[in-house]
Amino acid sequence: MKTRSSDVQLAANRGGKRKAPAGDEHGRGKRRSGKSDEQKSSPQIDRRLAPKRTILRGIHGCVSPRCSASTHRSSFSWYEQDAWTYISRFLDGKSLVMLGATSKWFNKMVMEDDAIWRFACLRDLRVPKLYPASSSWIKIYASAFDGRSHSYLFHQQEKHIDWMRIGAFTLDSGVSLLTEKLSSPLRVPREGTIERMLESSGGCIVKDIKSGIWIADLQLVRCPVCDLSTCDGTMQTLDARHVELFLNEGYKNGTWEYNLIASHKLQKDAVAACGAIFDLKHLKSSSSGILNLKSWTGAPDDSQPKAMIAPHAVALHTRLQENEGIIVKYQTMKAGTDGDIVSIRISQQLL
Repeated sequence: MKTRSSDVQLAANRGGKRKAPAGDEHGRGKRRSGKSDEQKSSPQIDRRLAPKRTILRGIHGCVSPRCSASTHRSSFSWYEQDAWTYISRFLDGKSLVMLGATSKWFNKMVMEDDAIWRFACLRDLRVPKLYPASSSWIKIYASAFDGRSHSYLFHQQEKHIDWMRIGAFTLDSGVSLLTEKLSSPLRVPREGTIERMLESSGGCIVKDIKSGIWIADLQLVRCPVCDLSTCDGTMQTLDARHVELFLNEGYKNGTWEYNLIASHKLQKDAVAACGAIFDLKHLKSSSSGILNLKSWTGAPDDSQPKAMIAPHAVALHTRLQENEGIIVKYQTMKAGTDGDIVSIRISQQLL
C-alpha cells in the first residue's frame, strides 16, 4: 500500500513532539536575556525628576471688580473721641479752646464735655479732691485762669495797686482758724467773742464756711483811710474766696458785701505782717509745714511778700521795716443774709 508523504508527516506530528523552529527557543531566550541586560546596565530614570512640560501664557487683564475709595476704606479715623479725650488731659485751657475752634466735631467734644474741664481745673489748681459744683467747670476754669480776675476787679478798682496768685486749697469742715501769728505751737481759742479770742491768742474761730475749693490771692491796695492822692500808705491783704464766687450774681451786682468781724491793733514795732487760714479739722497736718518759717520766708533782709499753700491752709508773711505798729482787720462775705461764708480777708496796715 502506498502512503502519501502528507499522511506520514501528519502521523509524525500526532505521535511525536512538535519540533520547534530552528533557533526559536534559543532566539527567544536570547532576546529576553538581552532585554534584562539592557535594564541592568542602563540607569533608572525617576519620573519626578524629569522635566515637566512648560506652558507659556500671555498677559491678560484683571476681570475682577476694581477697588475704589467707596468700597475700600482705612480702619484709622481722626475722630476717635476716646483718643482725643485722653490727649486733652495734657492741654491747658488756652490750647483746649484752640482745639475746639478747629471744627464742629472738636467744638462739641471739647467745649461741651464738662469732664474735660473738671480734670483741667483740678490739675491746674493742684487740688486732689473733687467737690460738687453748681456751675459748669468750663466757667469755673475761665474765672480762675483768665489772668485778670480778682476780687478788686469787680469792686473798689480805684484802690487796687497790684495782686499775685498764691494758689488753691480746700476747706471741708466748715470751721476755720484765722490768725495773725505764725509761731509754734498755734494757740486755738475755744470760747469767747472774736475780739477776746484775738486779744488772748492772736487768732479767732469762724464757723459756717462753705466747703469746697478755695483760691487765695495777695492783694496790695492803697490806704483805705484817706482819699488823698499824695498818700503813700498801702495795705496788704490775704484774699481767699470760694472757687465759684465770681460766677454768682449776688457778688457781681454788689448785693453780697464784706463785713468787718474784728480788728486788732499791735502798737509796737512789728517784725512782720502775717496772716493765715487753717481748716480746723486738718490743723495738725497743715501747720507743720507752714510754721517752719525758715523754709519759705526767705532771708532776714528779704522784704518781699512770701506765701505758702497747703492742702487745707494758706499763709502770708512779709518782713517790715522799723514801724510803730500795725492794725489787722478780719472781714468775711456771706452768700446772702443767711448764707455760708464764701470769702475771707485778713488785712495788715502800718499805723
